[in-house]
Amino acid sequence: MLDRYLFIRLLQSQLALTLILSAVIWLVQALDLIDKALTAGTSPLETLMLSTLVLPRVLTFTLAPALLITVISQMVRLLQDYEYFALTAAGLSPLRVLRPMLLLGAVVMVVQGLLAFYISPIAMKTLKLSSFERGSQIALADLQPGAFKDLKPSMTAFTSGQDSDGNWLDLMIYDMSKPQRPVTYLAKRARISARNGEPYFILQDGSQLIGGTDRRDQDDGQIIRFSQYLLPLSQPVPTQKTRITFNRNHMMIHQLLNPSAHGVTSTARITRMKGRGLELISNLAQPIIFMLIGFAVITAGGISRSGYGQRVMAAVLLAIVFQIGVIALADVAVEEDAPTLIFIWPALFLGGLMAFIQKQNDPDMVKRLFSRIMGRAA
Repeated sequence: MLDRYLFIRLLQSQLALTLILSAVIWLVQALDLIDKALTAGTSPLETLMLSTLVLPRVLTFTLAPALLITVISQMVRLLQDYEYFALTAAGLSPLRVLRPMLLLGAVVMVVQGLLAFYISPIAMKTLKLSSFERGSQIALADLQPGAFKDLKPSMTAFTSGQDSDGNWLDLMIYDMSKPQRPVTYLAKRARISARNGEPYFILQDGSQLIGGTDRRDQDDGQIIRFSQYLLPLSQPVPTQKTRITFNRNHMMIHQLLNPSAHGVTSTARITRMKGRGLELISNLAQPIIFMLIGFAVITAGGISRSGYGQRVMAAVLLAIVFQIGVIALADVAVEEDAPTLIFIWPALFLGGLMAFIQKQNDPDMVKRLFSRIMGRAA
């Protein structure tokens, strides 16, 4: 009954904190994307769907910190509401409170593993492909007066600004789709439009300069003037020549651990991807470690109801130290070609926390253990 009561409280707090932290980080990361997509004319529904693809990656990084805050806040609440005192007065060990926390930590660990290993890479890959398809439209939102901007790999644009109606003014576009015959477009005004789902630039009052790299080409320097011209902005269909480059955030765990089998040939990229894969595996222990850190720093002061600020700072510092160790050891494991090294740091941290918690809640443990060893030796 006690386990169920504490687990429900912990779960409610975990869900609320995860939602709040994820919403804040998601807004920071997605706001720029939303602004660009809406400015480029993407529908609100498509923009929302596009931005939600960032959520799995955000959740991957917020679950464990949310669990740390959950454990600290619930332990503080147990102390302030005198529930912790009632449990100890009834003869229950403080470690009894740890059981529902361990269960929640295990649940968070499984969810984080699924997100980090499979769901987040799939979502980020989908976002990459969607951004490639809408790349020209979204790039238009980044056009700044007096600056050059790549609309797609073979097309660069320059503008002096926009008028009150949203038309681009004094637009210049350099198109290298055909390297032997580059084309330069000049237009006094231009606006973005779409036909059959394909984006177009509608150029007005301008000229088209067709120039070749071969000076003997009779068409070199040919100028064509127009009152209106439709310039397609859709990205080329990916082929062997125009491949989309995916990074380690787009690859699932089996691809990260063996990138060469999935088309990665660069030694530097292989090293980074393997390091990322080992880091994700090592971070599976993160929820349990963070949960134990929260429990340890609160119970370290016994049943004292003061000094919470110092304990919270100690918990944050320990969590940062653990994460730095994970990243450093993952790099060492790749350099030494010894993947098992990634288990050393979480195991040491876990063992140290468990020993500390046991010592704090059972001060006579060392004496009893020493007495047993001496008794057997005698």
